[in-house]
Amino acid sequence: MMNEARTSDRRTALRRALIAAAERMIDERGHQALRARELAQEVGCALGAIYNVFPDLDALILAVKAQTLDDLEAEIARRFAATDAGVATATAGDAAKRALQTLAQIYLAFASRHTRRWQTLFEHRSPNGGLPEAYAAKIEGILSHIERPLETIAPSAAPIERRMFARALLSAVHGVIARGLDENLGALPAEFLAWQVRALVDAAASGVADHPEIITMAGDA
Repeated sequence: MMNEARTSDRRTALRRALIAAAERMIDERGHQALRARELAQEVGCALGAIYNVFPDLDALILAVKAQTLDDLEAEIARRFAATDAGVATATAGDAAKRALQTLAQIYLAFASRHTRRWQTLFEHRSPNGGLPEAYAAKIEGILSHIERPLETIAPSAAPIERRMFARALLSAVHGVIARGLDENLGALPAEFLAWQVRALVDAAASGVADHPEIITMAGDA
């Protein structure tokens, strides 16, 4: 029993070390440059030991992606805990709009600091297909932060309508950031990119606040 526990501990430690090493390599060169032999040298293990922990490198990249979502979630929690007291004195609508702006700027800051790891979230496609339930739940958790302010801004919308609009808003913000950080297309200055994100979120939030019916599916009929 003791030997089994030690083996499990070593396996857990190796898993963490491999994820941390893969994160560093992806941050530096992107997920396409990840190599098993280099990983083994980095963490000081045999090449075959990697495949005792992960079935293949795609599974390791998925673990890095999951950790990246956890890091983003932690950043959201930390930043919201530090939100200034002015929110408490704002109207509910203004506080909700400010929350959406805060979320967008957190997302921008995270993408700017961890650009290649952030890009991997969307660019990597596993040949095995599909997403584990735990990974999909992490994505839903990020979306839930966007949905909560929308409950205040558009209380008459159905939950599924707010969920779909939250996805649309995240996609729009993501697109602006992806274009702004793309060096091949000419990366934008940080202040200009931040302004674009603010303008987009303000337009979306103000539009929904003034015309909440625009996010209802019945409004398309």
